[in-house]
Formats: sequence, structure tokens, C-alpha cells
Amino acid sequence: MNKSTREKEAVLSVFAELVRPLMRVAFEYGISASEIAGVVRRTFIQALESRLLEQKRATTDARLALVAGLTKSDVTALRQALRSGAPHSMRAPVSLDQVTNLLTVWHTHTGFSGAYGLAMELDLVPTHGSPRRSFQDLVDLACPGTDPEGLLDELVASGSVEIIESVTVRCLSRAYLPKEADVKRIEWMGRALSNVATSFVHNLLRTTQEPAYMERAVVSDEALSEVGRDKFLTIAGERGQELLTELDTFLTRLAASERSDTGKKYGVGVYFFEDRSTERPPDIQHKPYIQKTARRGSPVEEIDVLAGLVPNKK
Repeated sequence: MNKSTREKEAVLSVFAELVRPLMRVAFEYGISASEIAGVVRRTFIQALESRLLEQKRATTDARLALVAGLTKSDVTALRQALRSGAPHSMRAPVSLDQVTNLLTVWHTHTGFSGAYGLAMELDLVPTHGSPRRSFQDLVDLACPGTDPEGLLDELVASGSVEIIESVTVRCLSRAYLPKEADVKRIEWMGRALSNVATSFVHNLLRTTQEPAYMERAVVSDEALSEVGRDKFLTIAGERGQELLTELDTFLTRLAASERSDTGKKYGVGVYFFEDRSTERPPDIQHKPYIQKTARRGSPVEEIDVLAGLVPNKK
């Protein structure tokens, strides 16, 4: 179905709005722009392949490349990465054995440890004329062939080492304690963001036979102080928890009579947010009301974006 340039630009703006807050996470975890682009390309090809299969159309590398606007060699590499389950990051994965072996060598080998088994400080990169060994030298001895940047990232993230003034690598602990809590939190964030996006996409593209999913939001009319924010946060947390507890009890009873092996899982999420729409340039700020043309000749539907979509009444 052909879409206008204005509609396409609006969709691209949505992608930008979704990605922008995630940039803080990307910076925090050292994710590059090229790695993000790689994830988008791989996800695009995966979704496109599924769509063509649903339409019973050919899914050759050449056809996927034509539709996606990529080269055939790029598509071949992306599909191979999908089949093999390769990590999204362009860096090779780092194993527990590699990290622990590196720390052991750092604390026991005479070339990298001093008196009483203290790990020596190392140059971040090989430096000509420096009296110290480099982190690359340690990797070559302890884990030959391993990506040094991947190892260093893992060690810094676990708190085992620190980088001083961008030139020196100092070992802080021989113990390696990965932050699994961060991983679990990141996984939950991905699941929640996916659910929210899926719900909005459903409402945007649904047919007249499909129900409209609930969209509701309340935003303060005026900017609030931090004290005001905390008061709002407290009441939202209390009332939100009460609502979720009530819904959880209802779902327990509902599952007894409406459980289906061929059905799907559904849910309702409650979250507190900072409305940043006022930080956008004036030409793209949301207006209190927007117009949406309904599908296939249906009457125009006026949507209050502060209250959300109201399901069509039968």
C-alpha cells in the first residue's frame, strides 16, 4: 500500500523518538553507531523474511536485497548471522574462562605481576619506549586470539579493572563478578518497550474487526517541582499497584474458564514517565488534539492524545 511522504516521515520520526532515550544506554555500555545499525539491518531482514513467508512469496537473498535496498552480499551475511545465532555486537563474545584466565595470568606471571602477586599497571595500548607492558601483551599471553576490547569492556563493567586517564589499565580485583542484575533489568526493559510499541502498532494498523487496545496517559498541565514530582510519583505508585493487584486477581479467575492452548497472552502495564515533548523543536511539538483518518471510508476520528484512544463503542 502506497503511503505519502508525510506519513513516512512521521513514522521515521517515531523511530527517532523511540531510539533517542536509548542512546543514554548505548553510551553507558559502549555501544557504537555501527553496532546499532547492524542490529536494525538484521532485524529488518528477519521481519521482512517472515512477512514474505506469510504472503507465500519467495525469500531468496536476491529478493530480500531488492526489497530492503541492500546488497545481496549484505543480506547473505545477515541471514547467516541469524541462522548461526551470532551475537548482535560486532565484537566476539567473551567467555568466563577467558576472563578468569586473564586475571590469573595477570596476578601470577612474572612479566605482569610484582611483589606479593600484585598485578602491574599496564598501558592501555602498546606504547613505544614505555617501560610497562600493555594490555594487548597480556591478552596475547593469556588468551591469544581473543578480542582485547571485548575483554577490557567486560572487566571494566564487572569492576575488576579501571582505566586511568585513558592511558593506563589498573587491576582492582582478581575476582570476576559479572553484573547479572543489569542483564536481567535490560532484558525486562526490552520486553516492556516491545510490548508498548506492539500495542501502538496494533491500534495504528488494526482492521475494523479488531478491538482497539487501551491507550491512556495523564500528564501534568504545568511543570512540577521535584517535590511535586515525588508527590505524584507516590500516589501513582500506590494507586497503580492497587490496580495491578486487582487485575492480577481477575486474571487468575479468568484463566480458569478462558484458558486456551492456541490463544495469546495479554497484559496491562503501568509506568511513570517524564514528558519530554516540550523539549522538541516547535515545528514537531504535539498539539493537544490531532486528527486521524479512519480506515476505508470510516468517519474521521478525533483523538485526545492526553487521554488516549477510546475503543469504538458497538
